[in-house]
Amino acid sequence: MLNINLNSPAFFADPYPLYARLRNDAPVCPLMPGIWLATRHEDANRILRDPGFGKDFLAGVARRYGTDTVKEPAFQMVNRFMLLMNPPEHTRLRTLVSKAFGVKQAPELRHLAQREANRLVDGFIEQGRTDLVKTFAYPLPVRVICALLDIRLEDSLRFQEETQALVKVFELSPISPAEIEAANRAARDFDDYFRTVCRKRRKNPGTDLISLLLQAEEGEDRLNEDEIIASVALLFLVGHETTANMLGNALLTLFRHPDQLALLKENLSLLPQVVNECLRYETSVHIAARVAMRDIAIGAVTVKQGETVYINLGAANRDPEVFSNPDRFLIERPELASKTLPFGGGIHYCLGARLARIELETALGILFRRLPQLQLENIDNPSWKPTLTIRGLDYLEAYW
Repeated sequence: MLNINLNSPAFFADPYPLYARLRNDAPVCPLMPGIWLATRHEDANRILRDPGFGKDFLAGVARRYGTDTVKEPAFQMVNRFMLLMNPPEHTRLRTLVSKAFGVKQAPELRHLAQREANRLVDGFIEQGRTDLVKTFAYPLPVRVICALLDIRLEDSLRFQEETQALVKVFELSPISPAEIEAANRAARDFDDYFRTVCRKRRKNPGTDLISLLLQAEEGEDRLNEDEIIASVALLFLVGHETTANMLGNALLTLFRHPDQLALLKENLSLLPQVVNECLRYETSVHIAARVAMRDIAIGAVTVKQGETVYINLGAANRDPEVFSNPDRFLIERPELASKTLPFGGGIHYCLGARLARIELETALGILFRRLPQLQLENIDNPSWKPTLTIRGLDYLEAYW
């Protein structure tokens, strides 16, 4: 077993040298008995798509925290997420949820993102400086989600805080009892709030996403209330936390590469390519988990049935076997964007990927149009969150 440290300040500041070492020396590395870490693109891509690998979230919880912990409200709610289900339950739920999401077209999503991004910029533009994580990257996705759900904007800060508490249950490293209790409170609050919303929308449906989830049907099959609430909570987690951190990462990456930033400012039509490369180079989601449903050989390693593989998307997206000069940030990179793995893959490919791309393109475009003199402070030594699953910044001080 390699001597690796996934919790040091040096690792959080720059995990990519260790990722490169793992790809070369131990591409499927044992972290502890029954838990592996895969870092090569070829292996990551295969595991994400191989039906021999599935999901068993509560088994991982029991392994890390003990069997009694699986009964905690946060873990129970998260276990109902479509993201953590296997066929046929996953197939059924994704079909129904996709019917509701499919109604929301790209122009409508882009309009919502533009409106909320402009409103946020209006709130701080006269100050001449701000923390873009606090005042822009974090509130933007949650405001868009609140608009999609047609819930009060005043609740956006509340859901922002609860999402940050609940997302910690996905951390590879065990979280503290206090963090578990904070996640439990968030789960209870989500449940209470949206159960009430569901009752109101049944009586007075609209065109919002909750009404569409209530109306979605496949034959005689419909979503029950628990499934709707879990789907909404999942939307906040994957549609808020990951996008918020990705926006901060993208801004930092661009300012750390002034030649590439200059290319973008000269031609904002490059924004889709910029987002693709940011998602590859400094993605916010570094870990996806799968459980072996049978004994499966991955390279020289046999993963036994019931064992967990953590797929390191951050490492896979810098694999030199797939991307030339992978540690260079090139917005006009010749490789196809389809090779990157920021949203997972296979049947669990992120349902919100389209919304995330729209929000990222829109947010970056509005910032550079409205703040042409934008500058970032401390780009050489930023404060990274000490988390492995989600990579993001604590703050991002900016001035103009």
